[in-house]
Amino acid sequence: MLRTCTLYRLSLPLRLPMRTAHGDIRDKQAILVQLKDDEGIEGWAECVALAEPTYTEECADSAWTVLVHHLLPRMARWLRAVGEDVDPRNACEAFRDVRGNRMSVAALEMAIWDWQAARKGQPLIELLGGGRDRVDVGVTLGMSESLDALIQSVETAVEQGFRRVKLKIEPGHDLAPLQAIRHRYPDLAIAADANGSYRAEHAHILQQLDVYNLEFIEQPLAEDDWFDLAELQATLRTPICLDESIRSVSELRLAARLGAARTLNVKPGRLGGFAATLQILAAAHEAGIATWVGGMYETGVGRLHGLMAASLPSMNHETDLGPSSRYFERDLLKEPIVFAEPGVIQVPRCCGVADWVDREAVRRFSTAIWSADLRTL
Repeated sequence: MLRTCTLYRLSLPLRLPMRTAHGDIRDKQAILVQLKDDEGIEGWAECVALAEPTYTEECADSAWTVLVHHLLPRMARWLRAVGEDVDPRNACEAFRDVRGNRMSVAALEMAIWDWQAARKGQPLIELLGGGRDRVDVGVTLGMSESLDALIQSVETAVEQGFRRVKLKIEPGHDLAPLQAIRHRYPDLAIAADANGSYRAEHAHILQQLDVYNLEFIEQPLAEDDWFDLAELQATLRTPICLDESIRSVSELRLAARLGAARTLNVKPGRLGGFAATLQILAAAHEAGIATWVGGMYETGVGRLHGLMAASLPSMNHETDLGPSSRYFERDLLKEPIVFAEPGVIQVPRCCGVADWVDREAVRRFSTAIWSADLRTL
């Protein structure tokens, strides 16, 4: 039976700042979850909440509080109720009376999946239903100070083999940079990500992006702007990709019914975990909506889990989950995630990620550590 849970609050500096519509991200504020049972078998996962509550309502500070004071006591009670019959597909039952806080819930739910894989000696990807051995990888570029600097960043990404370039955009920083990239690279796969920074009155600007033959425009409008999203998609040849808008199967079905999107960015750490991800993938397939896995500047722990999700058969586009060196001088893994060949990452068939975790690095970057006995919590 699961015995202890330890939370690690970490701060890892990014190699390069990422400028988005929400501002600059200079370091990764992360929370790692470590579960351990009576036999010493471990399960690990990462809470992907960012430092500020700008991407969603959650942030690292709120996630820590919710995990310690609300979710872990509920999980401990659920574990005592189910005894030895711990099924990760039902783990969210422990939190059914908690509203939202999906990133915090996901961290515990995915740690249970990870522990179950280690306990059974079965690759986690097999528990999830099986996936490809390799995934194609794209890169996300923040907004640059100049077009010359942007083109240099694109050139570097192309030389490194990334299969797609996704550019962060916002009003006033959209047409010129995308035009420059497309002019320089007429055959490159390009996408744009607005993080909800446009409004309905900007539709004429977004319509001009059609000429650049983008894979998609990600979250152009606010997450709850359903009718304007549907009207915008009706005027675009370019698919709209939803990210922040979709938190549940019901919201996915709403998007499909309205025609508000043709593509979905699937992030297990944002959706509430692996079980929620599998449900949304099934609903997206039924609705004819393409799917792929984006990144949250995860450490290697979250990146490994994301790569497993990205390898699932229903994924249609490149993932944003690149090599560790793209993000950190020092990741939290014993060996960094690297390209197997340019633009391709080999998906690890590990029975949980515990053996990959560098415990010394976790302690070095930790700003707080909290542990509890689940049998008495």
